[in-house]
Amino acid sequence: MKNFGTAAIRFWRAVRGVLALAAVVLPAAAAVGAEPAGAAGDFRKTVVVAGVTRSWLLHVPPSYSVKAPAPVVLLLHGGGGRGAGIERHTGGFSALADRHGFIAVYPDSRRGHWDDGRETVTDPTDDVAFIDALLDALAAEYRVDARRTYAAGISNGGMMSMRLACELSGRFAAIATVGANMPAALAASCRPARAVPVVMFSGTADPLMPYAGGRVAGRVGGTVLSAPETAAFWARHNSGAATSLTRALVDADPGDGTTTELLELSGDVALYRINDGGHTWPGGTQYLPARFIGQVSKDFSANEAIHAFFARHALP
Repeated sequence: MKNFGTAAIRFWRAVRGVLALAAVVLPAAAAVGAEPAGAAGDFRKTVVVAGVTRSWLLHVPPSYSVKAPAPVVLLLHGGGGRGAGIERHTGGFSALADRHGFIAVYPDSRRGHWDDGRETVTDPTDDVAFIDALLDALAAEYRVDARRTYAAGISNGGMMSMRLACELSGRFAAIATVGANMPAALAASCRPARAVPVVMFSGTADPLMPYAGGRVAGRVGGTVLSAPETAAFWARHNSGAATSLTRALVDADPGDGTTTELLELSGDVALYRINDGGHTWPGGTQYLPARFIGQVSKDFSANEAIHAFFARHALP
């Protein structure tokens, strides 16, 4: 899909404000303010980067203990959103953190958009420096496992996760993206210092992020590689080749209108191709009607698939 109709673009502009409004509500358990050092729970945190106060939500599982370093997963929201919104759209990423014992972090972008490397970004922000400072601040307060730190995100947040892999490969053991392809401009400059395992979840009927590459719908727009080209980019970087094997996943929910194939590429890269899937998080919520964002796959949980992928990888 190379271009998008004007109706889709008008719709995206209209709902951008709705998404932003829905995303600013804190999770019910969130607490704002000071807490005992190293406490479990939900908290809002800030750090000053280049004179600007940046914020994020922090979820520390009940199993956390200073006796053992905890893995960390950053979850980056999509364009027009906030950190609290992505937790809900995933169907409960904090509950996943509680089940598996990792710290979950939900950063907030400035003005609702990450500087993800697209050529059309008109208000550049050093979000890479923000994430770097966030990780330093977290490590100063909690006992974290620096070898098991990961980034995941949807749409704009997924593309930002790829930028982090390009520029902070020494801090992230692996990344995951949902509804996000590699920005063409970022691909031209991306030179990670090490191999970065990547797992992608991409819908073939995504009306906003073109599976086949081309122009992204929305205010920022920009040009992206196709989903298969993005996976091949990382495979070639990681191993020098882009060979792949494909297998079909069980159609666990025939009523959701989707099926999924898993492409496993060399260099520890995986692409979940969600046939007839939309701009959605598999196993997550249908946060807008399907006629606008496409179908949510209910055949599997992206949360659990991401955790399983991350669990196989640690920095040297």
